[in-house]
Amino acid sequence: MYAEGSGRARQAFCEEREAGPADRSGDAAGGDEGEHVVIGRLTRRMKISDPPGRFQALATNVLRASLAAEVVAWVPVEDHEDVVVSGEVVGLGSKALRLLASALGRDPVRMADNPESARAAHAPEAVRRFAVVAAGTAGALIVVNPAEGRPFGSLEIERTQYVASLIATQSHNARVYADLKDLLFGIIRALTAAIDAKDPYTSGHSERVARIAVRLAEELGWPPQKRSDLYLAGLLHDIGKIGIDDEVLKKHGPLSPQEYRRIQQHVEIGVTILQDLKKLRHILPGVRHHHESLDGTGYPDHLEGDEIPIEARILAVADSFDAMSSNRPYRKRLSPMQIDEILEKGRGVQWDPAVIDALKACRMDVEAIRQKGLGESLIGAVDLAIGRR
Repeated sequence: MYAEGSGRARQAFCEEREAGPADRSGDAAGGDEGEHVVIGRLTRRMKISDPPGRFQALATNVLRASLAAEVVAWVPVEDHEDVVVSGEVVGLGSKALRLLASALGRDPVRMADNPESARAAHAPEAVRRFAVVAAGTAGALIVVNPAEGRPFGSLEIERTQYVASLIATQSHNARVYADLKDLLFGIIRALTAAIDAKDPYTSGHSERVARIAVRLAEELGWPPQKRSDLYLAGLLHDIGKIGIDDEVLKKHGPLSPQEYRRIQQHVEIGVTILQDLKKLRHILPGVRHHHESLDGTGYPDHLEGDEIPIEARILAVADSFDAMSSNRPYRKRLSPMQIDEILEKGRGVQWDPAVIDALKACRMDVEAIRQKGLGESLIGAVDLAIGRR
């Protein structure tokens, strides 16, 4: 099996082999049972977050095995998209398959059911018979040379129609998914830019906090999905500062008690801004609680110890470290020795000792991370956020 221009079909073939015997029963049984197994297998693996070519490779492989045909190929309408082929027939490449897809007119189902009609359709010599099943405006599935020279029957055509429909549906949904991902990516970029524009002195702070938090989580053994969620929370942890008056946010001198209470409101404002974005609701605990302290003196809810969500405890260390490492209107950045002294003094009081230990273990990486900008990490995080159920 191969896919023109890529290795996607080979990957799908390997995945199909790993499915095991229990997942294969009924493939060649024919009738309703075989059809149910084929369609069920594909729908279980039909993910909108997968690139269309990956599902097309899997679908053509499964259908070819089910029909015992020499070749099954997906021919997309758009010329810039790959023709995906399962199996091999001499002389039957992507160009020849595109010719076959258009050779018999525009009917939903077209067949060249003997060698003579195949030659009339300009098929290669090794093609004895073939059928073309259209999938709306998305493309067409081509089945070539059923086993034992048998003609195409209703079972072959109906099963091919089902699979063609699944391919077209997954392709459409994948495009919708990509558009949604681009939209969410744009929203997060816009919100992050709004934070930076609000206070030029802290420009880039949210991105640095996000990256530092991810590195700390990696040191603590967090899996990629949870690190991705933490990255989004880090990017947006200060979004509520958009709602804080500039004269308070940018004040050079000490804050009055009233002004400090106003600053504290940014965590709740942030939750209010984000709570209607359903795909981001899982990051709200980190946004709300990243200023809590282990001893209960933090805000907004005065949580203590393990009451504080672990993502908030990580963000608290990342946030404080970057703040102390940066110049602010009211002070210059602190030296590494000063930062270490403050972190050690607050260990177990303000900050989680395990997170402080993680920071010490990867301190050099954290220093390097502070020099990086917004990039691929956001794209991956958005992809995982949209893909969650």
